[in-house]
Amino acid sequence: MRHQRLKSVHYFFTTAPLPCPYLPDRMERRIVTELAGRDVDALHDALSLSGFRRSHGIAYATACPACNACIPIRVVCADHAPSRTHRRIERANSDLVWEECPAQATEEQYALFAYYQMGRHGDGEMAKMDFDDYQALVEDTPIETKIIEFRSADEKLVAVCLVDWVCDGLSAVYSFFDPDLDRRSLGTYM
Repeated sequence: MRHQRLKSVHYFFTTAPLPCPYLPDRMERRIVTELAGRDVDALHDALSLSGFRRSHGIAYATACPACNACIPIRVVCADHAPSRTHRRIERANSDLVWEECPAQATEEQYALFAYYQMGRHGDGEMAKMDFDDYQALVEDTPIETKIIEFRSADEKLVAVCLVDWVCDGLSAVYSFFDPDLDRRSLGTYM
């Protein structure tokens, strides 16, 4: 695989230690850089291939001094052999219809996002986000980003995945779903 060479200098910074959002009694630290400049797509592609994720106009990777539990993964779809569990989840959601949409926040998405946050992460920072914050999460992007909406047969929005287009596929930025539908395993399904 051939990669484009970056033509400008980018600075990287580390964050101060903060409580880990995933593991109790652990501290998280991140290395971050701004996604800006002429070569922002090439920069994002290179960072994504190196395990960085994107939030708004920032790319970040965990750099925790005493932990390496967070492991970025890349799935080569052509080589993926679904497990029995994955096949069961696929069957459970075979009635869903998905649609690729522009990265534009809607009230319907936000209502599901807020419901998900309260149901799954009620004490987290994202549970405090209002519509404007959600809109920034979706629309504040320097690269090609889309929303994939998943709807039930009665056209109810049940899941959303915000994805970035990268040089060799898609990169999930954030996903959320109706927490009342836990039997569908929508997080795994997406």
